[in-house]
Amino acid sequence: MTSYLIPGLRQAGLLTLGSTLLFAQTPETDSPPVNALLGFKVERIYTVPLADQGSWVALTIDDRGRMLASDQFGGIYRFTLPPHSGGQISNVEKLDTQGLAGAHGLLHAHGSLYVMVNEKSANQFGERKSGLYRLRDTNGDDTYDRIELLREIDGSSGHGPHSLILGPDGNSIYYVNGNFTKTPENLERSIPVAWGEDHIVPRMWDARGHARGLVAPGGYVGRTNPDGSEHELFGIGFRNAYRVAFDPNGEPFTYDSDMEWDFGTPWYMPTRINHVVSGGDYGWRSGAGRWPSYYADSLPAVTDIGPGSPTGVVMGTGARFPTRYQHALFAADWTFGTLYAVHLVPDGASFKGVTEEFLWGRPLPLTDVIVNPNDGAMYFAVGGRRGNSALYRVTYTGSESTAAAPYPRPTPEARLRRELEALHGPQAGPETFAQAWPHLSHSDRFVRWAARVAIERQPASQWSERALS
Repeated sequence: MTSYLIPGLRQAGLLTLGSTLLFAQTPETDSPPVNALLGFKVERIYTVPLADQGSWVALTIDDRGRMLASDQFGGIYRFTLPPHSGGQISNVEKLDTQGLAGAHGLLHAHGSLYVMVNEKSANQFGERKSGLYRLRDTNGDDTYDRIELLREIDGSSGHGPHSLILGPDGNSIYYVNGNFTKTPENLERSIPVAWGEDHIVPRMWDARGHARGLVAPGGYVGRTNPDGSEHELFGIGFRNAYRVAFDPNGEPFTYDSDMEWDFGTPWYMPTRINHVVSGGDYGWRSGAGRWPSYYADSLPAVTDIGPGSPTGVVMGTGARFPTRYQHALFAADWTFGTLYAVHLVPDGASFKGVTEEFLWGRPLPLTDVIVNPNDGAMYFAVGGRRGNSALYRVTYTGSESTAAAPYPRPTPEARLRRELEALHGPQAGPETFAQAWPHLSHSDRFVRWAARVAIERQPASQWSERALS
């Protein structure tokens, strides 16, 4: 590898990671080259044959340590990862999914493979609707012989149903859907109870017609139980977030997209990292109706990143990396071929972020990124939109310690917010007012938000007079 000295490091002004930075470049035989921070090794371990296996957009690890990948418009593939000492993937198996194709999200959990299908299709097995599926091996022959549609979710394209992740309780499954996905009408629960456009002046729709007629809640984060019998709307107001990642304290984060055609307008909002709290609304409204982050009925970003096309996110938890990267949130940008390391800084009940370019290439259309807890390596796929695809592995070869490092404990404000969020559940009752009402005037915006959502979930007849007086 060749080392370079380069100036410039994107930062949010909260902490300085350095004004000059050494980085390493993969050998020129790996075309295109991938640049990474010094001490990190990036290997391309598989080049996906486009004609046979398509373009990969989602990754997961099964209970045998094998990786599974999905073609954006095709099938699902399974293979064993090669050892770190070298070698390439050579044992790629296409799963028999009985015509199920077009997955944006994969998750192996509860002895099953959960699949979020983005595109409707029809084949010899009948119609395959977009939505959440569960695949199971019922006879122990290592094939998925039972395929069940848990919930139809009406959406498709690049702003349709996206990724899946297991929740911090080890039971719930969270999913992320873009703003061209209809909010399911048959949701069992919703933490946000009221949302709207709330425009004082008439809205200007996008001049080219993009998202014309689409209204709140826009893109959203939902969650369900293992059998898919109960779905809940968790957070709303995103344009086109693709994936959620949880920190070791159970706090969820996502990377939401900008509207690139709005660049230069007063309502342009850059791509940004959001802390996805219970019942949160992050302000996406179509056209010029986009809410600025200072609106009291919206929540602000952890940090703004800039123009781009957000795809996968993952926490560094479990990676054999130096401590600051074990604690970082990694966010992938498809357009500019950059994987950012976002260093989260506690800020009251939420966070601020310092953004660092962790690895990059031209082109390097990143789609999904995961940390494999079995070998401590990071893996990312490139591809999408029927483009050339490949799988890469990232390991640390530097001199810093990679021992597992304890994650910082939540702040007092964060603990208070979580206590109030516990009142967002269906079991909360009249005692909610006594607990939540005093915190409507709390100095922390996220604490105030959690208190308000708790109260709004109770019948308005029980609190409207008190609020208006």
